[in-house]
Amino acid sequence: MIPAMRTIVIASLLISTVVSAQQTPPKADTPIGITPEAVVWTDGPPTLPPGSKMAVLEGSPRAEGMFTMRVRIPAGSAIPPHWHPRQERVTVLSGAVDLGFGTVANKDSVTRYRAGSFYVNPPRVMHYLFFRETTEMQITAVGPWELFTTDPNALPAVPTATVTVHDIAPSEHTDLTKATTFKAEVDYEVHNFRPHTYYLQIVFETTTANQTFSIPSAAPKFLDSATGTVTMTQDLRHILTQPSLKHPIRLRVYVQEQRSERSSHVAGMSDWIAFQ
Repeated sequence: MIPAMRTIVIASLLISTVVSAQQTPPKADTPIGITPEAVVWTDGPPTLPPGSKMAVLEGSPRAEGMFTMRVRIPAGSAIPPHWHPRQERVTVLSGAVDLGFGTVANKDSVTRYRAGSFYVNPPRVMHYLFFRETTEMQITAVGPWELFTTDPNALPAVPTATVTVHDIAPSEHTDLTKATTFKAEVDYEVHNFRPHTYYLQIVFETTTANQTFSIPSAAPKFLDSATGTVTMTQDLRHILTQPSLKHPIRLRVYVQEQRSERSSHVAGMSDWIAFQ
């Protein structure tokens, strides 16, 4: 079992050695073409296993916009559970990756992606990796790139917000398969409140233990007071078609604390609300 790591908020897979590398990634508005012998490899950052190498091919992981990089991971290595604020698109170029989801790394609950495979890790979903052989991967995502090792669905040791949901429609324990909209009144209280920092979010339980998902909005609607009541609605048509949705259906309401432009942390949550 991989020991728990303290929370890490960093530009993932990027350190000063990348900045000082001889290879300068091309500008986004110019043609890009890099042959294998022209790729410049540097030592990987502490977030990668010892002996790892990396090469930035396009853009910059710590800047706004698209970037592409390659990483080489030694055989026998592992990367403990973590998540990213944005999607992570991975192509396995050589070797193999054992990918699992959850807050605890389990070698018996992984899917193996061999050379030629492609997968996408969704935002804010805890995942972990094992490498039985030396492996090279290519990662494409939108920067700035961050890596977090704390469970995004876990309450803090001392919750800083409370949430109560009432006047729920459709009623609890009814069948949602024909419903198109969930509606409820949500009472909240945020301790040590700061404006433009906290917002409410409806999340749904998935078939993966200790994981939830939501339909992201273009921009969160921040709470304007420490206490209050908000009417929340959720269109269920896209939710009910999600293959990861767990049945019977359960949802809850989070109070999210915005930590940075693209990352947040659960400050408190309601009890589960169960449907069919």
